[in-house]
Amino acid sequence: MGKIFITIATLFLGLSAFSQNYSLEFCKELALKNNKKLKTARLSIQAAEKVKKSAFTEYFPNISASGSLFRSSKGLIQLETPGMDLPVYDGNLANLENATQFAHVPSFSIETLDYANFGIVTAVQPLYAGGRIQTGNKLAELNQEITKSQYDLTADEIMIVTEKHYWSLVALKEKKTTLEGYERLLLTLQKEVGDFYDAGLIKKSDLLQVKLELIKVNGNKLKLANSTEILKMAFKQHLGISYGQEFDVQDSIGGELLPPETYYMETDYALTNREEYNILNKAVSAEKFQKKMIVGEMLPELGVGIGGMYLDILDQDNTYGIAFASLSIPISDWWGKSYKKQEKDIKIKIAENNLKENSELLQLQMSQAYYNLKEAYKQIDIARTMVVHSTEYLKELEDHYDAGMTTLSDFLEARAMSQEAMDSLTDARAQYKIKVAEYLQALGIIQR
Repeated sequence: MGKIFITIATLFLGLSAFSQNYSLEFCKELALKNNKKLKTARLSIQAAEKVKKSAFTEYFPNISASGSLFRSSKGLIQLETPGMDLPVYDGNLANLENATQFAHVPSFSIETLDYANFGIVTAVQPLYAGGRIQTGNKLAELNQEITKSQYDLTADEIMIVTEKHYWSLVALKEKKTTLEGYERLLLTLQKEVGDFYDAGLIKKSDLLQVKLELIKVNGNKLKLANSTEILKMAFKQHLGISYGQEFDVQDSIGGELLPPETYYMETDYALTNREEYNILNKAVSAEKFQKKMIVGEMLPELGVGIGGMYLDILDQDNTYGIAFASLSIPISDWWGKSYKKQEKDIKIKIAENNLKENSELLQLQMSQAYYNLKEAYKQIDIARTMVVHSTEYLKELEDHYDAGMTTLSDFLEARAMSQEAMDSLTDARAQYKIKVAEYLQALGIIQR
C-alpha cells in the first residue's frame, strides 16, 4: 500500500512540475475566463439585469395586504346612564308637559368595543404617472448598456496587460537563449585560453579576463531568472492560475512585422468604436431621462384599484368588495421641482461638454498611440543596424584575435557589444508588438 501511495504522489508531483507552452490566444482565453476584475464586472452586469427586471414590474398592479387586530382589557366605549322618570305619553301633545304619570327608568352602564379584527387586500393599477414608469425602464436599460460597456473596457485593459506580460516573457526567453549561447562560447574560450596558459603562451591575466566575464554572465543569468520568475508570478495572478502551475510562452520574437501604416485609421472614424465614447453619449441620455423623471413628478398621477375587506367588530363580521380610483395632483412640490428641473438642464449641458472634451482627448490618445507605434517601428530599424554593425565588428576582431593582432580584452568587449545589440533588437521587437496592441486598443479594436 505504501509503494502505491508513493507512486501516485510521484505521479502528481511530476504532473505539477510539467511545463506547458501557452500561446497568446490561449493566455487571452484564460484571462477572460479567470481574471478577478472581469469576474467582478460580470457580477455588475448581472446586478444591472436585476435592476432592469425590477423596473419592468412597475408596469403591473401594486398588490398589497394588511391586517390588524386588537383586544383591550376593557371596552374602549364606556357609557353610564343615570336613573330617570319619563312622562307617560297618552298621545295628546297638550298633556305631555303636565303629565301626572311617570315611568321610572333605572340607571345602567354600557361597556363595549374591547376587540376588533380588520383585514384588507388591494390591487392598484397605475394608469398615468407622468411617464415616470416608462422613463424608469429606459434608465434601467441604459444602466445595463453602460455596465456592459464598462465590462468591455475592463476586458480591453485585461487584453493589453496580457499582451504586455506575454511579449515581455517572450523577450526574456530569447535573451536567455542569447545569454546561454554567449556562456557556451566563453566556456569554450576558457578551455582554449587555459590550454594556452598551461603551455606558457599567454599571460594569466587573459585567463582571468575570461573567468571574470563568466562570473558576469552568471550574475546576468541570475538577474534574468529572477525577472522571469517575478513576471511569471504576476502573469499567473493575471491569468487566474495557481503559482505552482508551470508554463512557458510559445511564440518567438522573430517573424515578419507589419509596418504602422497597415494599422492606421482616421480618428474621426475610429471614435465611434471606443466604449468610452459610447458611455459618454449614454451619460448625456441618462441626464435627459433624469430630467424627464423630475418633470413626471410634477404631473398628476392616476390609478384604479379593487380590493376586499374583512371586518369583525361588535360581534359582527362582514366582508366587503371595494372598487376605487385615485388622482394625485402635486401642488406645493412644483416650486422645488422647478429648481431641480433647472439643475438637470445644467447637468445635461455639463454632460454634453464632457462628451465634446473627452472625444477630443480620445482622438488625441489615438494620435499619440500611432506616433508611439511609428517610433517603436523605427527603434527596430535602429536596433537591427546596431546588430549588423556589431556583428561585423565582432567578426573583424575575431579574425584579428585568431591572427594575434588584437587583445583578448578587445575581443570580449566586441562579443559583449554584439550580445547587447541582439538584446536591444529583441526588446525593440517586443515593444513594437505591445505598441501595436495599444494602438488597436486606442482605435477600439481589440482581438479577444
